[in-house]
Amino acid sequence: MADDYARHALSQRAAFEATHPAALGAARLFADEPALRVVDLGAADGVNSHGLIRELAEQRAGRPLIYALVDLPTNVWRVAADHLPHAFGGAADGSEVVIIPASGNAGPGVADAGTGVHYASPEAHGAACRRAVERDPPPAVVISMAGIPLHRAPCLPSGSVHVAVSGTAMHWVADASGLASTGSVFPGYPDHIDGAERRAWRVAAAHQWERLLEMRATELAGGGRFVAALPASPAPCPERRGLYVELIGDMNRLLADWRRTGRIGAATVGAVVVPVWMRTLDEIRHPFEERDGSVAGLELESAELFRLDNPYWHDDPVVFARDYVRSVTAWGSPLLLSAFAREGEDRAHGLLADFLAELEERVADVPDRYRWDYIQALVICRKVDGSAPSRRAMP
Repeated sequence: MADDYARHALSQRAAFEATHPAALGAARLFADEPALRVVDLGAADGVNSHGLIRELAEQRAGRPLIYALVDLPTNVWRVAADHLPHAFGGAADGSEVVIIPASGNAGPGVADAGTGVHYASPEAHGAACRRAVERDPPPAVVISMAGIPLHRAPCLPSGSVHVAVSGTAMHWVADASGLASTGSVFPGYPDHIDGAERRAWRVAAAHQWERLLEMRATELAGGGRFVAALPASPAPCPERRGLYVELIGDMNRLLADWRRTGRIGAATVGAVVVPVWMRTLDEIRHPFEERDGSVAGLELESAELFRLDNPYWHDDPVVFARDYVRSVTAWGSPLLLSAFAREGEDRAHGLLADFLAELEERVADVPDRYRWDYIQALVICRKVDGSAPSRRAMP
């Protein structure tokens, strides 16, 4: 993931904004709570979250809000921490904003994987949030940073989250090491020619989705909501498509051309695999249907597809192509560099620059193909098992 991720992640911002009405509506259900607890799952550098934080703070009108930015321990936490003081300036509507953990903080439950400090467990995270709102007077907003893998643990103590929200994160498949995607950068897309490989990805993605739902069910309080915009596909394999469908086709053809001309080898092409899976609505609904409508007390309220207009669009094809291809660098540069390093460490950066330049040329050639290059699903779930927040763990 690149530094200043959100600078080139306008599509992720647009998808996340589609969750705002449902997230705000869910927050209103907890208007009487002493502190509203919201977790933002897959928050990256947090910039795309600032708008929702402000909307929730305005809705709360000075009553405490805990807003947790949650992503992997390897996330750009130092970048996220740098953005927050500039965005909120230490105050919202005249009330204090507390950002935790602060730079240089250390102690039990605080970690730094070389990316910046963050909380490493739901227990440490919950205890820190509790301490922050126990100040007298309490701050209006507490923004926390937690490096907790979404599929392995809840992000705050069990039963303590009122609203869990996510934008363009739940399509990543964490346990995908060793899975090949012959012919396609994104597995399951039309260029992915091997049926057995597609089945393996489908199984891994299904397991991951069930695990993600179980984690959300664990962390949510009774009546809490999970609201997610996730890249999706309107059709199953072999016609699966979704996020970046046209652009991924171009990347596949460009890699194949380079291999055919001997510029890169087969192993390099095979290494360019993004561990994602664009689920169909049937795949999204399946765990609920298989378990009589509930996954650990989490019920599906709605799931529907929507399309995004391309937020990078510009009437000048060259400008559009430059900005659109830069959106790939937000998530693709480390992966591509690692793959191109197979051709020699000294060649990797040059190959990456050439690859992106040639990709820009292909996009600029027929720009209208990319106007609707985003298919998303808006998913809303409700925790219905009646569990109450853990007052011992959280305020």
